[in-house]
Amino acid sequence: MRNLGLIKGGSAETAIICSASGGWLNPPLRYDNEPCRHKVLDLIGDMSLLAQEGNQGLLVAHIVAYKGGHSLHTEFVRCLLGISQKNGTIVASQEAHSLEP
Repeated sequence: MRNLGLIKGGSAETAIICSASGGWLNPPLRYDNEPCRHKVLDLIGDMSLLAQEGNQGLLVAHIVAYKGGHSLHTEFVRCLLGISQKNGTIVASQEAHSLEP
């Protein structure tokens, strides 16, 4: 992805860095709610992994993420697609799980 220019890699210029004792380590932030915006964009990007065979992959859903992160988001996508990861191997299930009650 780096070779395609899709990611820049981690650095103080491309990340928001926070310390529990020191606060924001790379101010100034562009917006007061920039950390929240960053997390939402991470979620949207990770949900785009649903795109398959010309499908845009955009969910029409209400998603609540508590302490979300890339690993949680991609595991959610795997769940939606009916894919599990066992011993480092991706295994597709026979049927996707319905999220309807």
